Amino acid sequence: MELSANFVQIIQDAVLRPDFASAFGIFIASFVNELFAVLPYNVILSGPLFFLEESFSVVFVIQLFLFVAVPVGFGTALGSLLTYGLAYFGGKPAIEKFGKYVRLSWESVEKVGSKFQGVWYDEVLFLTLRSPPLLPSLPINAAAGILRMRLPRYIVLTILGAIIRMMIMFMLVGLGMSTLAQ
Repeated sequence: MELSANFVQIIQDAVLRPDFASAFGIFIASFVNELFAVLPYNVILSGPLFFLEESFSVVFVIQLFLFVAVPVGFGTALGSLLTYGLAYFGGKPAIEKFGKYVRLSWESVEKVGSKFQGVWYDEVLFLTLRSPPLLPSLPINAAAGILRMRLPRYIVLTILGAIIRMMIMFMLVGLGMSTLAQ
């Protein structure tokens, strides 16, 4: 019980009083989470905003962006490389063999992959699929690998999508709380 209370306090401190030290911890947590798809960390990281005592300020939003959303973006991109690489080099046999360990099926990869047409706006679609807060990212990572998206483009779009996802969650929770406080 004490361990879970400490965990909650660490997350609250990292989000409500973000700094360089908490940014590194958030980076590591998002990297590990993306590797194993354990928790919806964007929901968990936005949760402490329910306990925010002051209003959302421009400075606080900038701090959330720099010390929380950006580390989440980089951690997510690096953590997702395992799934991307597995799909890129192993294809369907690798997904069918190892996907069960991270709750990824070939059907979900095909479903996401069917949205891509091999045209210029695939990157826009990838970023759009990567950004909504509650969509799972594993099928998107695998589809990008199967479709052989170039690695630099994949990393940049994954970073941007994860940052956008995190900021959307912060704005939804923050604006929702400020509306309830009125």
